[in-house]
Amino acid sequence: MATTGVFNGTNLVVMVGTEVVAHAKNCSLSVKANLPDASDKESQGWAQHIGGQMSWSIKTDGLATVVPTDAKYVVGDIFTALTARTTVTVKFTTYSGGAVITGDLYWSGSAFVESLDMTADMEAPVTYSASFTGTGVLTQATN
Repeated sequence: MATTGVFNGTNLVVMVGTEVVAHAKNCSLSVKANLPDASDKESQGWAQHIGGQMSWSIKTDGLATVVPTDAKYVVGDIFTALTARTTVTVKFTTYSGGAVITGDLYWSGSAFVESLDMTADMEAPVTYSASFTGTGVLTQATN
């Protein structure tokens, strides 16, 4: 059933292909539009802009695991995509009970893994942070 009203951020995840990125603690989607200056002498001192290129990225971080799994996308999978310089299909979507939430909006596109960071503090869980930079169109659709 579709999500209504303000909802819990726990239900928003990053998926790569059909797999949820494992053990995530947070995630974010950033969409930007470049607005080139189109001001001229007739602008009466006011800045004017035109719509330019758009870009997008998805970031996620959480608790790292080095144990491969068929059900989740783990840091080893992120590393493999980064070092192979291949694109992956990423999806920013609502998810609960092992499935996407039907009727909710999601955003999806092809992206490169821009970065992967792992941190191992003494006596603390190992964490990761990954950034996916879109190449091409980011689409919005409904699950």
